[in-house]
Amino acid sequence: MTAVVVAILSMTVLGLAIALTLDPRLRGPMLLGLAFLYGSGSVFFTLLVLSILHVHWTIVTITIVLVAGLLGCVVARWRKNTPQPRNPATPQPRFHWLDIPTLVSMIGFALFATAAPLWEWDFWAIWGLKARQFLDAGGIDWRFLESPWNSFAHPDYPLLVPLNFDFVALLSGGWSDRYLGLLSVAWAVALLLIVRGLAAEESSTVPAALITLTITGLAASRYPGLAEGPVIAFGAASVLFIRRAMQRNDARSWLHGAILLGFAASTKNEGIALLVSVVVALLIVRTREVLRLWPAFAIAAPWLILRATHYLPTDIASGSALSRVMYRLPYTGEILIYLARHLYEPWFWASILVGLLIAPSAERRREMFVLLATAVQLSFYVASYIATPHNARWHVATSWPRLTDQIAIPITYVVFMMLAKYAAAVKDAPHVEARPVLT
Repeated sequence: MTAVVVAILSMTVLGLAIALTLDPRLRGPMLLGLAFLYGSGSVFFTLLVLSILHVHWTIVTITIVLVAGLLGCVVARWRKNTPQPRNPATPQPRFHWLDIPTLVSMIGFALFATAAPLWEWDFWAIWGLKARQFLDAGGIDWRFLESPWNSFAHPDYPLLVPLNFDFVALLSGGWSDRYLGLLSVAWAVALLLIVRGLAAEESSTVPAALITLTITGLAASRYPGLAEGPVIAFGAASVLFIRRAMQRNDARSWLHGAILLGFAASTKNEGIALLVSVVVALLIVRTREVLRLWPAFAIAAPWLILRATHYLPTDIASGSALSRVMYRLPYTGEILIYLARHLYEPWFWASILVGLLIAPSAERRREMFVLLATAVQLSFYVASYIATPHNARWHVATSWPRLTDQIAIPITYVVFMMLAKYAAAVKDAPHVEARPVLT
């Protein structure tokens, strides 16, 4: 456990320097949440670059690179030497007793994630297996990824999660998956801190605490040790920061959103799809702003180039994908019905739909970016079931609940925020007694 805790603290310290260098205005929970996510992403990028440069992974080499990066951030901040007063229009969140259930839920999630060594089959066959293999090789083992015998490990998947596991293993001096579930807890906590900070900017304390509590069950992925938790954290945070940037015309929020989106694309293929979904949504609602996403493409590009040069196939595109699509297209209606019947937590999604219908149309137009990005991402998921080389029913049963979790947080946030604003407007509406006008 000590190595995991030290790794989380090390990532957070590194991320604090990065976050404050990018945005000196950051304070409170939003700063802490961004700090861990930036630290986690930086560890991934460091190990990836060392592998590209054929530098053998050791705790010494990694420490030198990370400390150099930390000192670089400190120097960059010092050279700016510009005091940043706290923006009075951005109040810091105040603790409320409604935050206690969120805290208790996270404690329960931590107990669940560490009750035993990680037990998911996908951890054994994909994320943990890659991390263990890379650790033994002292870097990314391309022969392992290129071998057709290892196709079950999805060699095309981005490597942020295995490389974070390897960072823990290097700190501990050897491989142990006993407490790696704490990383899943840290990703969830980081997202909740960001959500709490963003919600406090838009509403009063009680709605902000309630929205955070509502999202807690979605942030705490049921699959510790897999990439679901981090792709939810990076992806949801990126969409919410881009939403904030659009509504406030805030360059710093654009930067946060783009960087987090790049790390989401470095976590799982669904993160790459999210990057495309965000681009499509921006092309519809704010075309010129797409160029602001350049950090996301810069972060995602190295792995995509490496994946192509090492010929790591994606199972959805393997074989004759077009023939599978043409065969299944006439059955699209049946596939959609099957998806609806196997929707995870249907009452939750029904409440989201009802809330969306209740919200004023002006608010729905204002939230069009999040709604479009969610819809496009959902269409990608449906398309993957039409093109899948596997049995479609099996593919839906084994992935549909996880995929719907990935897209749930941004739309949940905006729906509950719209309802909170609508309720506040109704409550504060003036009830002035009609009086005769004296002339």
